[in-house]
Amino acid sequence: MKRLVHTFRKELQAASGRSDALTPAEQEALVRGYDAALDGERPPRLVLIGESGVGKSTTVNALFNAGQPVGHTRATTDHAYAIQVEEVSGRRGVLEVVDMPGIGDDVANYRRYLDLYLRVLPTADAVVWVHPAEDRSVHLVQQTLTDLLAQSAPDLSERLVLALSKADEVDPHDWNRSANLPSARQLEALRERAADFTEKIVRVLPAWQGGAVTYSARQHYNLTALFKEMMRAVPQQRRWVLERRMDLADFTAKVDRKLLQAASARMLAEVRPQAAVEAAQAAQAAQAAQAAQAVRAAAADTGPRHAATPAPAPAPATGARLSEAFAALPEAKWRELCQDRALFLEFTRRVEQESGR
Repeated sequence: MKRLVHTFRKELQAASGRSDALTPAEQEALVRGYDAALDGERPPRLVLIGESGVGKSTTVNALFNAGQPVGHTRATTDHAYAIQVEEVSGRRGVLEVVDMPGIGDDVANYRRYLDLYLRVLPTADAVVWVHPAEDRSVHLVQQTLTDLLAQSAPDLSERLVLALSKADEVDPHDWNRSANLPSARQLEALRERAADFTEKIVRVLPAWQGGAVTYSARQHYNLTALFKEMMRAVPQQRRWVLERRMDLADFTAKVDRKLLQAASARMLAEVRPQAAVEAAQAAQAAQAAQAAQAVRAAAADTGPRHAATPAPAPAPATGARLSEAFAALPEAKWRELCQDRALFLEFTRRVEQESGR
């Protein structure tokens, strides 16, 4: 979406330049007006629903600040709705985040909260209901969504995102800390949990087109899937505004470095198949040369036989050379390579060239 915005800007600039009806000053003013309209677009507003402690603030942090502390530039009160609208300063722009009071704290507050929700939700670009993945109690969520969306404001169901947080705490509690991924048993449990939760929500909201997303903000796990679901929920004309703020935390920052190095070597073989072909061809050529040498030795005259000159020892495999080079890097340089694919490929190419000399 962001590329589309930039493409449209270039096309607008080119079209205005070809127009005989506009002076150069008017052409420049038109493009400046377009830029001002982009900059003046109100920040995306996310309305978060869920009980205290489910990870709402950590989720916003992981999606838009990439591990930086959440900073509140100022707290503004939306007097029409008597709620606090926090302006959260992400690394790529400001967002408005509304942390709604959690329905379920007291039965006496239920109807009052419903009225508040019905006034606030229409102002949201996306409504994110955060529910702990480990918690199988869905009745209150079903009841609230029925009262809010099925009966009162069905159109708002299109903006609904169901996020099952704290995936790393799901039974059997054997998260793979080295790889920063769920174990096989946990992954199966998470799939079942998402399918069950989605089925129960569709039961009360048949028109809802989404799917529950399991993720862990603390471990930076599955944030891409969560953001994709949020983009689906945001009205199409506003999606680019949210996309411009995206700055997902990288789950590899919590992966064991040696494991990441091994994975990087495998990735290199996948993204550079020509290098693998060339290595195989070189190995075949070496084998052919050794075979020819053996044939020549066997066909030699009856004079004193000389021991065949031993073939030079093969160079270490590409993956081994890369692993050694990666291990020798300072931590800061390793992080830099992980964050910039072009630098990563250039580094590996240089290691291969030096090894081939």
